[in-house]
Amino acid sequence: MPDIDGDIQNRPKELWAFPNYSCLPDEPFQIDLASAAGEFLANDIFDLDGVQPLESAVINLSNEFFEGVPVFHLNPSKEAIDFYKDRGDTFQMVNVVVCCHSFERRNGKLYGLPYHVSLYPAQKKGVPAEVSAEWINNIDLGRVLDGRPQYIGYNPFSKAFGIYAAGGVPASKNTHSDTIGFVYNTYFLTSNYEKSDVCDPGLCTSLLGDSRGIIGDYRKFRFSRYFKNFKNVAPIKIWGCDSPIELFLLQAMSQIGLNPKIQMLIYPDGSVFPSLQSMWEGGVRTSRLSKIITEADFFFENAKIAIFCDSVAHHTSAEDRAKDSAIDAKLEKIGIRSFRVSGKDIAESPISCAAKIKELMNS
Repeated sequence: MPDIDGDIQNRPKELWAFPNYSCLPDEPFQIDLASAAGEFLANDIFDLDGVQPLESAVINLSNEFFEGVPVFHLNPSKEAIDFYKDRGDTFQMVNVVVCCHSFERRNGKLYGLPYHVSLYPAQKKGVPAEVSAEWINNIDLGRVLDGRPQYIGYNPFSKAFGIYAAGGVPASKNTHSDTIGFVYNTYFLTSNYEKSDVCDPGLCTSLLGDSRGIIGDYRKFRFSRYFKNFKNVAPIKIWGCDSPIELFLLQAMSQIGLNPKIQMLIYPDGSVFPSLQSMWEGGVRTSRLSKIITEADFFFENAKIAIFCDSVAHHTSAEDRAKDSAIDAKLEKIGIRSFRVSGKDIAESPISCAAKIKELMNS
């Protein structure tokens, strides 16, 4: 039985005054993943639907063509289903789950602002569920998101991943808007695909240029994150905050109009990237991750300020403090100011911490 009490512990009391903190908005809203995580990652995730990964052998079974190119539908053709049956494939239903830290109105429309994206498999009796090719054949894959499914009590920082439901979210004292895991997309991961035959999303690969190395990095990421069959029901993080104190500070910053980038990679030459995908777009190989100065919890690009949420567990020893000081000195050398906030201060008053950051930006 899944843990339905997935609340985040030790919430600062002052956050309760924020709009829609203890409940969802009472009107429709869109999730703005592109602004938070980047266009490339948003497009990459948008392509995760139907049966995945797409293989040339399956696409070429299509009997429909447009200007000589096979037409591929979301639901596999009869020929594709027979192909999967003959190969002995089973399928795992994988949900792309997005959690939002707050909501913002822009030009009359309401948007949910993401702080975490992860993959989570459908489960049965505590293990990843598998379905057959015949099951896939009998379902309309275009309707799996009907009713806006979500996980109620989805805590991305723990092993509490809530219950799967569709329709409205009932009010509950144990559930907050930031622990509603919205199912952003759903795909069915086939068990026996051939790596060498997998097709890349055309839109994303076209943005990476002609570098075989970078395209190889991108493919490796997709296989290790999106297309690795689940052995257990632990979710796989794709992007976002790493701890509750980061979330609390982000919520407070959002309320006073501060919208930093999350988890920014910073290099000695001054280049910054909010994700691996943005690195690849910039012509930087994954192997260069070993050369970064740091990964800032938050980053304000225009002000060139890196924010770090320092927990007691990882930033109190003399060795930890020395490492932090060395990072701060390297950042200062390339014109980036560091601002470190202790987890204790955030827990006591994230609003005060956010106000200090705003004051620093105005100085």
